Amino acid sequence: MAEVNVKKFESVGFNPDKYVKEISQVCVGGQELQQFRSKIQTLAEDSSAALKKNVYHNYMQFIETAKEIAHLESEMYQLSHMLTEQRTLLSTLASSSVAPAAPLESPQQEVKTEDRRVNLLTAIAEKVEGCASLLDYKDRGLCHEGDLLELDPVESVPLHRVHAYLLTDILLIATWISNRRGPAKYKFQAQYELDSLAVVNVRDLGNVRYAFKLLAFPDSRVFQCSSLNAKKEWLDQFEKAKKAKANQEHPKREAVSISDQHSLVHVDSVDSASNPFGDPDEDNSDEHEWLSEVSEDLDVLIAQRHFEEAHALIEKTKECLEKAPNVPTNLEIRRKLDQRITSLINALTAELTVTSEKSFQGGLRAARRSVRLLNLLGRSTQACDLFLQLCTSILKAQLKRVKREGATITYVKRLGGIFFTNLTDMTKEFYGRAFPNSPSLASVFVVWASQELSHFTSHFIKQVFMPQASLTSLAECVVSVRSQCQQLGELGMDLCYQLDGQLSPPITRCLTEARDKLTEAVKLRCVEDNWRPLNLNTPSALHKLSTELSDQGLTLTKYVTGDSWVELTANTVSFTKLYLSLVNDSLRLANCDMAYTVDKVLYDVLSAQLKHLLTSYKADKLSQQRPLIVKNASFILDSLVPVCEKSFVKHLNTPSHQLPLIVKEYSPKFRESGTNIIGYV
Repeated sequence: MAEVNVKKFESVGFNPDKYVKEISQVCVGGQELQQFRSKIQTLAEDSSAALKKNVYHNYMQFIETAKEIAHLESEMYQLSHMLTEQRTLLSTLASSSVAPAAPLESPQQEVKTEDRRVNLLTAIAEKVEGCASLLDYKDRGLCHEGDLLELDPVESVPLHRVHAYLLTDILLIATWISNRRGPAKYKFQAQYELDSLAVVNVRDLGNVRYAFKLLAFPDSRVFQCSSLNAKKEWLDQFEKAKKAKANQEHPKREAVSISDQHSLVHVDSVDSASNPFGDPDEDNSDEHEWLSEVSEDLDVLIAQRHFEEAHALIEKTKECLEKAPNVPTNLEIRRKLDQRITSLINALTAELTVTSEKSFQGGLRAARRSVRLLNLLGRSTQACDLFLQLCTSILKAQLKRVKREGATITYVKRLGGIFFTNLTDMTKEFYGRAFPNSPSLASVFVVWASQELSHFTSHFIKQVFMPQASLTSLAECVVSVRSQCQQLGELGMDLCYQLDGQLSPPITRCLTEARDKLTEAVKLRCVEDNWRPLNLNTPSALHKLSTELSDQGLTLTKYVTGDSWVELTANTVSFTKLYLSLVNDSLRLANCDMAYTVDKVLYDVLSAQLKHLLTSYKADKLSQQRPLIVKNASFILDSLVPVCEKSFVKHLNTPSHQLPLIVKEYSPKFRESGTNIIGYV
């Protein structure tokens, strides 16, 4: 069997027809010819792949060379402009005369008009970097120019300033050069043909004023003018330019359409008359001519990152192949098309794949194109996985920027704000733009959001629930995170139940530790209790204490005697303040599922204080202080406990079971002259 000799293909005098004849003489049978054809096809594909690698390898050098060429081009423009000025100056000097000027003739007027047009376009080419082809068209002229502010078409926020040139056949958009070298002030950004451009007026709404929209498939851009007059001028100039161009090309289009009709009639008559046997290869020769080049065209589009055009070409090719017969040529085209579809999918997935060198500056907006095309290609599941991986990386990068500085509550507010704000934006992006009609993927996003919340909560617990942290500080942090988590409920995804479930064990541990600390503090204060009424020394101090307790719902009116005396001990007043703080912090930390835990903690602390009162009440050496002890017990049971019960119901939507029990347990034990505590038997 003949072998493929690569050197023959590389020789200068290579003759394909002669080579095919030699191979057909050497090969025996159709099977060997097919094998030899497969080898040549493999060699062609390997050569194409090697060529692409070389192109990619030299791509950066090509970019650098292009930049240098652009700078040289700018200098050449400057030199050309100087020569033009010199020529204009010489022409002016030559035409100047002492005698009165003769009237200009029509040819001279045309020459001057043409010179002005060329000079104007040369000045534009000098100002705008990368516009060397402005002078390529003879009838091209400048209609209008000016500065515009480009707005985001979706969010209507300013993007950047541009300078636009409206010419007789195109619209040129250029951006400002911040660190320019040479005379160029702008850099070429985009060019739109007036035939394929639609200009739409934008109504003034909010901050968007004096704006108009340019529609040029597939782009949609919004520009804002400096004033209403400037906007009217732009719209009028657009209308005049489009009308002038349409009037200029109308005769040409009529001539072309007539010739096309004649050619189509001729081709149809030839096709219907020839080939009576209906050979499909001959019927679709023109179609096969462009179909045979589809693979190369797709390679170019994918290499140039024109993914939308590549997808459109793939769909067009699929439609043609569905109608085409299953001949070997079409089967080979289908095989190559499948390979290019795989290449396009790999390129799109590479756009979404997270790497260490990848920047997240564009956020999720930069991933919209790749996700949309992968959905169109039937890879929604793969697009969803890559999209969620990108979201995870963005969240990690955002949270790493939050440094723990200052107070804990400030750090927690910043941390939670960044996490839940980003999670809200990702939810809107997922359901609103990326996968709007994919209910099967909604559960995947919910599972992902649940996992991210678990990671955030674990980090939150490590940073906040520390042994030295106070219960008040913990309550502030937990309330802040819960309120931020509730904003997800407006989007139909409530994760508060999961947050409460993960926070329940550390909150229970903190409440238990707070109970033990307060119980020990009560015992220490009870040892030092001297059972004397509290003297605040000044009426202002008494008023301050009354105001502080009244804010919590307690009144001291019936326990006040004189200007500064209170028929309560210092121990009772101190315990009341601590207990109210415990009640407030516990109820803010807990949720409805933790009602029993909070109720038990409040019962244990209050029981420790009442045991001290009961022990003192039964002590024989304190028999003279029993009326004072009874008043302190009455204050706790009749005033403090009802306030705590109301707060319990208000925060947890369920009544306390332990606080009424403690009242019934201790109230009958405090008697003075045969009278019980008020309201209890």
